[in-house]
Amino acid sequence: MPISIEFKSGVVNIVEAKVKKYNIEVKKTYTFDFPEEWIDSTGILDMNNLVLLFEQVLKEQGFKEKQCSICLNNSSIIYRELNVPKIEDKKMPLLVRSEMMDVLNLTPDYIMDFTILEELTEDSTESYRLLAVACPSSAIESYMTLMKRLKLKLVAIDSATNSIIKTVNLISEINQKEQVIIVDVGSGHLRLYLFELGLYVLSRNNRLVSLSDSTREEVIATIEDNVNKMIQFSYTRGAKVGNKDIILIGRDEILFDLQQRISNDLAVPCEIMQCPSFVFWNLPFESKYVNAIGTLVRLG
Repeated sequence: MPISIEFKSGVVNIVEAKVKKYNIEVKKTYTFDFPEEWIDSTGILDMNNLVLLFEQVLKEQGFKEKQCSICLNNSSIIYRELNVPKIEDKKMPLLVRSEMMDVLNLTPDYIMDFTILEELTEDSTESYRLLAVACPSSAIESYMTLMKRLKLKLVAIDSATNSIIKTVNLISEINQKEQVIIVDVGSGHLRLYLFELGLYVLSRNNRLVSLSDSTREEVIATIEDNVNKMIQFSYTRGAKVGNKDIILIGRDEILFDLQQRISNDLAVPCEIMQCPSFVFWNLPFESKYVNAIGTLVRLG
């Protein structure tokens, strides 16, 4: 029964669950805040204090499982969509690495991975559309060190975008819709994903002023403005444009007001994500744990 830990900007979400193929039975969850300056894009800066805080939380909340997966949903992760020729599987990692270093001018000390989004054929030439991710090796090493000091066995490191892609893949109510914008509301950031018939199109990230530094109205207005921009972008999809739906996840305490605002002002169907059918949860569902749950999904 593993635990999944999502790292956001200044927030950690923890899920302990029993995983059996595509079924996930959530046993326990917990969220805690930490000073944002403890972690930046290069990794964990204040290791000692983060270890102490984690140890306290794990003990007080009764998390006893040792097998652990991590979901990175912060500035450590860089995303890039690539179109590359279809070549042998064993050669693909090197090609992706070369493309990422060239396009983003990355140094060799970045660790990279990728997910195949779709196969394309044009003029009898086959290619892949990929979602590639890069992370500084210093960041990966710092999270590995944290898990080691917490005496947790790290089995996987995932990105939030890949977690969302896996989750959408398993929710037929979403992946059959013509266009869906998933809005992930964090404490210090906003992440928006566009899907068409379950196929990932793109994501956009924006900084978000926290409620402690601004009014609730200002935060909701900022989110609404960014959602509207994503809607306007979706109209550029030409013949693929169809009915749109907005699905909200993240900070549950603000989502109801945001749902009402988007539905009224933007005239687009908007809902808060409900508990996915592959997730079993005895407590009231909280959408802020969607990324941590998605990290536990293993497709294939």
